[in-house]
Amino acid sequence: SSDLSSDVLVPKLPSLLKRLPSTKMMWAVAKFLLLCAGIRQCSAENATDANYHVGVGIYDVTGPAAEVVMMGYGSSDHFTKGIHMRLHARVFIFVDPETEKRTAFINVDTWSSTETLIQQLQERLQKLYGGLYNRHNVILAGTHTHHGPAGNSAYYLYQFSSYGYNHQSATALVDGMVKAFEIAHNSIRPSKVLINNGPVDNSTVPGCPEKCAAINRSPSSYLHNPAAERAKYDGDVDKNMDLLKIVDAVTGEPRGVLNWFAVHPTNMKNDIGLISGDNKGAAEYFFENAINGRTHGRGPFVAAFAQGASGDISPNTNGSWCSDSAPDWVSCDNPQSVCWDKDGAPHNSKCIGYGPGQDQWESAKIIGQRQFTAAKYIFDRASKPLGSGIDYRVRFVDLTSYWTQLENGRWVTTCKPAMGTAFAAGTTDGPSDVDEFGQNMTPTNGFLHFVATLLAPPPMDMVNCHRPKTILLYTGGMNAPYAYMPSVMEFKLVKIGDLVIAAVPFEFTTMAGRRTREAIKKVFVDAGVLDENSTVILNNVASGYAGYIVTYEEYQHQRYEAGSTAYGPHAHRAVQEILVGMAKDIASGEDHVPPGAPPSIPAPEDLWEGQSGVVVDDPPIGGQFGAVDMDVKASYAPGDAVQAAFWGAHPKNDVRLNGSFGSVWRRNDTDGTYALVADDNDWETWFFWERVGISASRVLLTWQIPLDQPEGNYSLYYSGDAKQGGRIFEIHGASSTFEVKRPQPPAATGTESLTNQTGNESLLNQTDGNQTGNVSDEDDEGGRRLRGGARARYV
Repeated sequence: SSDLSSDVLVPKLPSLLKRLPSTKMMWAVAKFLLLCAGIRQCSAENATDANYHVGVGIYDVTGPAAEVVMMGYGSSDHFTKGIHMRLHARVFIFVDPETEKRTAFINVDTWSSTETLIQQLQERLQKLYGGLYNRHNVILAGTHTHHGPAGNSAYYLYQFSSYGYNHQSATALVDGMVKAFEIAHNSIRPSKVLINNGPVDNSTVPGCPEKCAAINRSPSSYLHNPAAERAKYDGDVDKNMDLLKIVDAVTGEPRGVLNWFAVHPTNMKNDIGLISGDNKGAAEYFFENAINGRTHGRGPFVAAFAQGASGDISPNTNGSWCSDSAPDWVSCDNPQSVCWDKDGAPHNSKCIGYGPGQDQWESAKIIGQRQFTAAKYIFDRASKPLGSGIDYRVRFVDLTSYWTQLENGRWVTTCKPAMGTAFAAGTTDGPSDVDEFGQNMTPTNGFLHFVATLLAPPPMDMVNCHRPKTILLYTGGMNAPYAYMPSVMEFKLVKIGDLVIAAVPFEFTTMAGRRTREAIKKVFVDAGVLDENSTVILNNVASGYAGYIVTYEEYQHQRYEAGSTAYGPHAHRAVQEILVGMAKDIASGEDHVPPGAPPSIPAPEDLWEGQSGVVVDDPPIGGQFGAVDMDVKASYAPGDAVQAAFWGAHPKNDVRLNGSFGSVWRRNDTDGTYALVADDNDWETWFFWERVGISASRVLLTWQIPLDQPEGNYSLYYSGDAKQGGRIFEIHGASSTFEVKRPQPPAATGTESLTNQTGNESLLNQTDGNQTGNVSDEDDEGGRRLRGGARARYV
């Protein structure tokens, strides 16, 4: 709280908010120290149930929130324009108390781990801890959100849409990961680690429909796998969630949860410009709030929702529909994922995955809630100890010419990387808008294909190596300004008790993941190291990024996932063979193959960066920083959307890690102090930014009042950093105080009326102005309907 006593918050407060510590985390540490000091002794005899020593940590990694391209959809027009939810790194350190051997798992709200992030993190950890944490025993994995800042790869294909590397984006990720690591390392103590699993369906999520949290977006590809193999499984989606529950062995309090479930975080499309963790970030937020209460992403309980073999798995559970076919809604769940116009021309841009909600925000929340609900059910029933022992192996392998032997004795090789024409079509989660390309079809515009191959004509041996893929981009021959895709890449296998984690730099499809997990498990079971009840996880988008992996049979179908399998039709067999060899080494306790050398990539300072920083900030003529441009109303009801606009500054000046640009405060009417209610990490808040003129910034803060919010007096608060004369300084602004009051039940009218919320027809061009009338499905098209009249078009 603050000692403020005026109607509005004044500029004395928010410097505290910028680096706000977690009161709950400090209390947890204090309580633990008291226990150690005398209430209970922190000794081995008081922690006899501990099977590991564990540390957990969380920290903000949110990068520049304005005018930086986002990573995931490959769109150069998908710029950051604010924040819906902040992104975080969540770290779990496991130490075997008998051998002191340790491993760490880092789950980061970003599109993927990358080689440059791995190398920068390793350099920082080396300075802090020597060789205690290194490339052998640390897994770096992304949740695969498509709504985080881009520019953190050293390979040009993954920089192309983002205008090169972005130092600020990468630095925010590395700084946040290191902070989370420090918190985890300093919190290592005796813990019980339990393992459990269960399906994400109506047995763990009451009332969930058949397509509960995921569908296969390439079912025609899946059907190319052998019928006998498909018959072993319940459908083309892995519904299983594997979960670790971490409990303090002394206090019995829960410390963390780490789980894996395969689904793309792509409910939010590339017409939304706000940073967000999408459905995975929502699930993490809901679980942490359920244990911590409102700590705004600052612990102490840490919940990580990691990725599985989700290469062909979509969260848009209503399926794919032609966007121009309303109200009749024509399905485009066909092998090409295109909509045909009246002239017979295909359009991939109009075939879009929808649901389960009425808009993208509601869909992300629903899929996040379903993952959280299932995880909480599995967590509450976890009782099986994880088992003991830690071991790991890492291999650095050149996948451009890896030879492997087929069952018939024939030797085959992987290929230098190349992307197929289906890659250019995109997916139903995010079509490319280049209608000349479709999935599993010959391009309708041969000229575009011809121009693309002119960039680096593939030699005939590579054309043959990649068949039946039609090569669009021969990335193996593209090296200016540096390599477009990796040749050497990292593969990691970590065994913690009865759990084995394979961290791979690919997006495995469902069947590719099933085959590989079974092959790894067989090694350990045959060696007598694990039994059939043990768990093997294949963690996508970890240890770097190099595209997709499909089965050989799926490769023949050449939908998007196959067209993005860059190393040829035998890539899956090669990667599986590598991982099986590593499993054999762990099972035998020997090293039959040396790890090899890590990839050589350009240093960050040698990477091309095409986006500039901030030159200067200026308020509008006659205005001042922090001034209110549009104020709140006097009162609102729970469920309403409160909005206020301020003259601010460019968010690139300071990303405000573990801080906030926008927050909500409640006034204590007894003493005039204010307490934090929500900030821009919370689900119900939105921070929008737009450039006005050359150097002015206008920001809009929105708070959708929770239905259970207590009555009282509140204020919206803006915090930022402005740049003038080469100097960066803090700026602040506050709305007037408004009252949250529950209205008397209205007389029944038979209709739901929307009354104007803001009195302003253009809020950063985010709203459709005044709107009164009955609510219909059309009200939700393209935007989120806010009770109270402001229909925000979140772009």
